Amino acid sequence: SDLLLQAYLEVFDSKDDVCLVIKDFGGTSFYKGQTMADEIEVARMGHNAPEILYLDCEMADEDMAGLYTACDCIVHPYRGEGFGLPVLEGMACGLPAIVTGGGATDDFAVEPYVWRLPATKQRVGHSVSGMQLDGNGWLLQPCVNSLKKFLFEAYADPAQVSAKGEAASRHVRSHWSWEKAAEIAALTAQQAW
Repeated sequence: SDLLLQAYLEVFDSKDDVCLVIKDFGGTSFYKGQTMADEIEVARMGHNAPEILYLDCEMADEDMAGLYTACDCIVHPYRGEGFGLPVLEGMACGLPAIVTGGGATDDFAVEPYVWRLPATKQRVGHSVSGMQLDGNGWLLQPCVNSLKKFLFEAYADPAQVSAKGEAASRHVRSHWSWEKAAEIAALTAQQAW
């Protein structure tokens, strides 16, 4: 995301022991030309830039789990999101999350397992990229200053990150399993009859 890249470059420099791992997808599909690959490359080459690892290859589920566990935190300052499965997967793998508040991840990315970014709703009108919406659509605009603050907090306090991540994993594994989803679906179907 452009906001994450901006915040990361403003908070850290080459002297900091950090690496932003950006896992992109869809660059060879119908999203071709809609990634930030060029902007990320420019940022990586900048004077005194902190480390950035950009991955745009397809990865097997097992490799994705390894990628999650190699990181300390998952950061997803989205403007629009359908569910946020990568956030849930990262939390299951023991990562705390920095996410936009007021959107799709609110169902599972809850305190004390996350840093939730304050966000404001912005109206986008009745179409997006030429596609008609059912009404006057909106997106979330996460607070960049909060994002910078939370990135630094996560960097500065590895013990807090570890504790939040362990708690996030326990929370997700107990409340967001396929078995739990099946129980909820069965209960809902039973109540409907």
